[in-house]
Amino acid sequence: MIKSKPERGIYEQWRAQYVTNYQDGAYVNGSDRKTKSKTALSEAQGYGMLITVLAAQNKQADQKAFNRLLVYYQKHTISASNHLMAWKQVQRGQKMVTLKNNRTNATDGDLDIAFALLQADRLWGSSGQYNYRQLAKALLDDILRYNYNSQNELPYVGNWAKSDTKYHDLVRTSDLIPAYFETFYATTQDERWHKLSEKSVQTLQKLSDSSSVGLMPDFIWARSDGISAVSANTFESKNDGDYGWNANRIPMRLAFQSDNAQLKAINRKMLDFFSQQEQIKAVYDLNGQARNDYTSMAFVAPVAVAAYQQKQSFNDYAKGLVRRVKSEKITGNYYADTLQVLALLMIENNLKLEE
Repeated sequence: MIKSKPERGIYEQWRAQYVTNYQDGAYVNGSDRKTKSKTALSEAQGYGMLITVLAAQNKQADQKAFNRLLVYYQKHTISASNHLMAWKQVQRGQKMVTLKNNRTNATDGDLDIAFALLQADRLWGSSGQYNYRQLAKALLDDILRYNYNSQNELPYVGNWAKSDTKYHDLVRTSDLIPAYFETFYATTQDERWHKLSEKSVQTLQKLSDSSSVGLMPDFIWARSDGISAVSANTFESKNDGDYGWNANRIPMRLAFQSDNAQLKAINRKMLDFFSQQEQIKAVYDLNGQARNDYTSMAFVAPVAVAAYQQKQSFNDYAKGLVRRVKSEKITGNYYADTLQVLALLMIENNLKLEE
């Protein structure tokens, strides 16, 4: 049995590289090492809060570190009455500023922030300086108010899409996180979270069934006439319809804190594919053809979480991936480094692997 905790050096190296103290709070710098100006993203803040509370579970981080990230989130919500986090702040001199056109949200960041707050409530309770549970419920109310598409019962990519006729039915597949939604339902008893969970599983199953290797695209259209992958350059990049830099998170999202048999089967189909590859490449088309010749920890780490969960079928493969996630040093690429540390903490805190 692997008994060691996550290598303390990796988490501390990540924290030193990316967590930036600001006033009485802190944010995760979403810029890469070579970029001089700093950028704060709600996505990065969500990752940072989740990483910190997971690290605190095994004494690598403390409540004070989490609270500093919480303070920054609170100071950069869309408004005093809207608890969604503005998706981006940029550095202007010594200040982090939300520009007018950035005062909208990105759904994935707020989902992670809400889940991290509930994890903080479980770890520390809510009777201290911050009522984590109350803060989470306020945020969850606004996610439903602004990010829930009642027509397809799935999340908008951001609150702005609610009134945008072009992107109204656009869905980021990595926002479909049934384990989160069931946790949110248990917290709020709002049936819409249960609907989101059920519809997410149905959608993920349809996408899995439509690919011979189970890979899913970064973005889909979820319309009354069905589910379909978007075309290239529909929203973010030429890889919008590929298993790219958003969908790469799906194996991790489906494995973390979930024992759902249907989700395991969806991941298992992808694992059958990945385990046959000499190397996990960065970006694939939906038939499993690599788009690039290089690899990235952004793609390796989430697959490691999924393989680690299903050790009965992928034990040797899982051990190889986990050793790589544990041993490779962070590179200065914010996204890859952050997913590496997050995956490592998920594995060591929640799953076991037989030697």
